[in-house]
Amino acid sequence: MSNPWMRSERPIVIAHRGNSIATPENTMPAYQMAQQLGADMIEADVNISRDGVLVMIHDWKLDRTTNLKGAVHETTTKDLLKADAGGWFSNEFQGAKIPTTEELLEFAKIKGISLCFEVKGGEPKRAKIIAEKITELLEKHDAFEWAFLSSYFHDALASAKKIAPQLMLAPERLPDDVEPDIGEALRQVDYLSCDVLQIHHCYLYPEFMDAMHKANIAIWAWPTTTKEEILHAISRKVDGVMGDDTEMAIELVNKYCPPG
Repeated sequence: MSNPWMRSERPIVIAHRGNSIATPENTMPAYQMAQQLGADMIEADVNISRDGVLVMIHDWKLDRTTNLKGAVHETTTKDLLKADAGGWFSNEFQGAKIPTTEELLEFAKIKGISLCFEVKGGEPKRAKIIAEKITELLEKHDAFEWAFLSSYFHDALASAKKIAPQLMLAPERLPDDVEPDIGEALRQVDYLSCDVLQIHHCYLYPEFMDAMHKANIAIWAWPTTTKEEILHAISRKVDGVMGDDTEMAIELVNKYCPPG
């Protein structure tokens, strides 16, 4: 069966946490700018509130990107939605809110942009709950054909896939900071029955790329943010470039991989 995500002749541009080089990550301004610039996909991070609502924030703690402190999962949705998630970035974005996952889904559906939700949570049990709840939302919004799940918690992804076998997965290669083992990478892909694998751009070795593509597996490289990183990934025939600078990624893909 062909893999529609094999795009090595012209990789898709994936906006990492939205256009996070110019806007506060995982906020609606970041997602909106990524879409306006022409990204093919938005990668975004999901945690869960104390009362079980999925929200868009990378860390399982609030301290780095909001004016609140403590764990996301120990904070009510009411308090999370009142938090300032933009002031840490610049005064221009002071008052930007933490979006709910459903809010991002509704935005993407209207705008026709694909999504990749990274399951966070901080630990395996919570990640499993998050993955299963995202899957429920994808079913509600008829999003299985344009929204992926990714995570370092592979068992959480496997649990979600049992609920919805049609679920598209794009897991991170584990571990992500060692030399690639082709056999282990293929084992992870087989375990999750997925068509995409994410890998750090510094490990895009030709033999690894050849093996993955021969196995019909698309490769998304991260964090391809600088010109050098993006060009390196393009030269290695990746199927997706994921980084913070959406505008630069689009410019370089258009220049070096023009539409056929």
